[in-house]
Amino acid sequence: MLSKLFDRFDKKRDVIIEVTDYGVYSSRKLEAIYNDSDKCYRTKSWATRCLKVSTVDSFVDFIAEEFKRARNETGNNATVVINRHGGNFNGNDNFENIGCNYERSLTTGWIELNRVANTKINHETLLTTLQKLRPYIENFEDLYLTLLDIRSIGRSEMISNPVFVPGDDMIANSGYKITYKLQSGTQEDVTLPNRFEVILPYSRGRQDVCYRVPVEL
Repeated sequence: MLSKLFDRFDKKRDVIIEVTDYGVYSSRKLEAIYNDSDKCYRTKSWATRCLKVSTVDSFVDFIAEEFKRARNETGNNATVVINRHGGNFNGNDNFENIGCNYERSLTTGWIELNRVANTKINHETLLTTLQKLRPYIENFEDLYLTLLDIRSIGRSEMISNPVFVPGDDMIANSGYKITYKLQSGTQEDVTLPNRFEVILPYSRGRQDVCYRVPVEL
């Protein structure tokens, strides 16, 4: 009986063996430890992490720091994908263990402009929206006072479109001429612009990159 027992000890499985782990581009040798409960060898799980950032500068900083820590100055086996919503970074595309997702955080001005785009809004909402876009409109004071002059008393008629207002940019200064027929019987003409421009950044953290966006009324 003892000889059979010793024979079983001599033929027992190795606790630790070396196995090959195959990546996307290459392979590597790993240690695998026998798991009695599962009756198979298992490799050690590699540490993984996936972070999220909201600005492009933070995204770039993370990539540079990851290359520095991994001593990977050339970016070997790393992948960066950028799209209009943001992007993602994989520090080791061969074995996929380090990642970072970049989701663009839009500026409040862009969010507000997008909220009212291609929609019908009333006069009060128009004025409120203009106030929120104030930092991004060059001629805000003139534009606001002009649009503030819209009346709802009596009747109004649109006489013609477009009406060109003298200026350097005739197209930018075109608009609608509206005649108010007041209850007193008098008439009052006002010319309302049919468009204006906002100059605003698309995403937070990039105030140096702005876009000129024409807004039609």
